[in-house]
Amino acid sequence: MPVPSAFNDLGTDAGLRDHVGWCWYQTSYTLNLNDCKSRTFLRFGSVNYAAFVFVNGKQVMSHIGGHLPFENEITFKCGSTNQITVAVNNTLSANTIPPAEFTYKTGEAYPPGFFVMTPGFDFFNYAGILRSVYVVKVGRQFVQSIKLDTNVDGSVLYEVKIDKTGLNGVDVVVSILDGVEVLSTADGETNGLKVVNPKLWWPRGYGDANLYTFKVHLKSKKGDLIDAYEEVFGFRKISFDSNSLFINDKKFYCLGFGMHEDSELRGRGFDRVVMTKDLNLLEWTNGNCYRTSHYPYDEERAYEADRRGIAVITETPGVGLKYWNKPELLELHKKMVREMITRDKNHPSVIAWSMANEPWSATDKATPYFDAVIKVAREMDSSRPITAVYGPTKSSDDKSAHLLDFICINRYYGWYINMGKLSIINSTLSFDLMGWKNKFDKAIMLTEYGADSLPSLSSLPSSDFTTEYQDELLVETHKALDFMRARGQLAGEMIWNFADFMTDQALIRALGNRKGIFTRQRQPKPSAFILKKRYEVISKFNSKKKS
Repeated sequence: MPVPSAFNDLGTDAGLRDHVGWCWYQTSYTLNLNDCKSRTFLRFGSVNYAAFVFVNGKQVMSHIGGHLPFENEITFKCGSTNQITVAVNNTLSANTIPPAEFTYKTGEAYPPGFFVMTPGFDFFNYAGILRSVYVVKVGRQFVQSIKLDTNVDGSVLYEVKIDKTGLNGVDVVVSILDGVEVLSTADGETNGLKVVNPKLWWPRGYGDANLYTFKVHLKSKKGDLIDAYEEVFGFRKISFDSNSLFINDKKFYCLGFGMHEDSELRGRGFDRVVMTKDLNLLEWTNGNCYRTSHYPYDEERAYEADRRGIAVITETPGVGLKYWNKPELLELHKKMVREMITRDKNHPSVIAWSMANEPWSATDKATPYFDAVIKVAREMDSSRPITAVYGPTKSSDDKSAHLLDFICINRYYGWYINMGKLSIINSTLSFDLMGWKNKFDKAIMLTEYGADSLPSLSSLPSSDFTTEYQDELLVETHKALDFMRARGQLAGEMIWNFADFMTDQALIRALGNRKGIFTRQRQPKPSAFILKKRYEVISKFNSKKKS
């Protein structure tokens, strides 16, 4: 079984594709004799959902939850073969994030032990070792982590954590580089330094995505180099008011996408070819942002977004939440928030943290739950706004949106709501969005809208699932968005979805969700050209306003 990949689509029978339960991975690894004195860590980028890792028959670590990394120090046998075994379980239930309904079917009509797992989300539950696995070799003492707090005036507050095993003391020397030119230096594990007249990081359409390198040298008291580590970062500031988001004090309007890490054969397995194609297509549409719906994406995407100037709203795996009275779920959600922010905290492209997608939050029990989760996020990072994405709730009954800095909303007028009634999308969507705006007086963003379309279906007049219907729905939805933009009361828009993606089998799903403006093979539908033109016009309008 190749790693990274999902196992589901690599066979020829439904049993592998639809498997729920345990699967086992095993490989061998030989630690080179030259590395016998090194400390070694085993790091997994993502295993979905539960993982138990064994080395030479002994359990060395475990992790609950997909889409986030975990690691542990491992003592490998040196110069001989080591056996690495990973037990993976993709079972979801009311006790997991994301949740699912897990039901045993009884009665004579069903075989013994027959069950149905119904996910509380609309994407395929791809499973396995989905991202890269690394054996990391370090010295006895090494740089553990770097936290950077930057400001647009060029100041940087930093915190470097060091593993000092076996040493009474070490010297930490840090520097900031622009290419190979050293711009500023400082000493100590916690300190500050400054770059004069820094070049700021800007999202696409607003300026250049300028990046710098933060370098750490760890030295012994004798001056010997023990370890060195580099982190790429940018100077930028995120702020907001009751109508808009701002980057470096300039109003930022998000032109973007809800996406998925999803492709043929690989499932949710990370692939640099797919990532590169997706981001090239995003740039072709004149987009400038996306949301990591509905889980944190591979960390390589964040580095690529930094380089390309693509703004990212990074989202926890908390999709479809509805069990508010389970303390263990709350603790798991908080753990996921910590892991997400720990991993992505230094990326200038990450402009906000999303705590959840489409929670069933029309209950008072949701208030203390979200209050606790948001508190963790704010304690870890006060530099970025906090949001969540609402679907099943209305502005009149939601019990958590008041806790956020800005509000994201998913609405499918003309599809799930008033199917076929395209002529009233403008009025109904505008009324809906204004309801959220008037109640909470916060910046709002439409993060999902759209319609399924099959390129092989065509109809005049348009009808559901045809490309004509998808095109017309976009045009009518954009009228409502333009109404909100003209009033200065919309912070951005993201279509659902960037590309078609796989789901569980259902009557409303024709081999997956077909709301993409690109097919699953990344070929454009007619709607892609509509969106490309719209984003081009708005980008040019925003550029004129800046100048």
